[in-house]
Amino acid sequence: MKNPKPQKMLAGALILLSLTLSLSGCGKGSGKNIKIPGVDGPRVAFVDNKMTLWVVFQALQLDLGARFQIPHAENSFIEVGPDLQSNGTLFSIALDIADIKRLSNNSVNLLDPLTLPGGRPLPGITEGYLPGVAVQVPRWKDITFYFGGQVFGAFLPVRMGIQDIVATYRFYSDSGVRIGNLSLIGQDSSGANSGFLLLIDLSGAVGKLVASARI
Repeated sequence: MKNPKPQKMLAGALILLSLTLSLSGCGKGSGKNIKIPGVDGPRVAFVDNKMTLWVVFQALQLDLGARFQIPHAENSFIEVGPDLQSNGTLFSIALDIADIKRLSNNSVNLLDPLTLPGGRPLPGITEGYLPGVAVQVPRWKDITFYFGGQVFGAFLPVRMGIQDIVATYRFYSDSGVRIGNLSLIGQDSSGANSGFLLLIDLSGAVGKLVASARI
């Protein structure tokens, strides 16, 4: 019997290629983010001294929502619930800039070093890990946050339809300014732990907001 793994990897590679080709000028500094099938977002905005990340999962339906505080970040929270403008589910993260600043400065002492869920190294990070914390959300796998000096990250578990492939793209704010990387994480060898990882560079425009926050 032939090993099905190469076929799965080829199918995953073709999916990623189609995603990349769907972007006009992707990878050329166009300011456009990759479009993930079945997902609206992720998008990032800065409002009322908070960095807000939100995603709408178009095929996921929930009748009840809830809000959860992020450990070690007393002014920051996760919210999951029905999206008002579609039949999907809205997933949002509101991170207080002061919380990001405090955890980024002290995360080595407060948080455990974490890789991607399942043990694979973080893409784009030399050491392959950052201090992080996992948050349990009902009817969802753990959401993982990373705080590492000049980097903030969030991993959201999502079925990506790809295996053994990690693809990384530039990530832009709504104004077209590059603020980090977005990585699509395929399933690992156990057939689990797929999703997407957003890493925000806490320098430049984002760094100015973080630096000006009062703790």
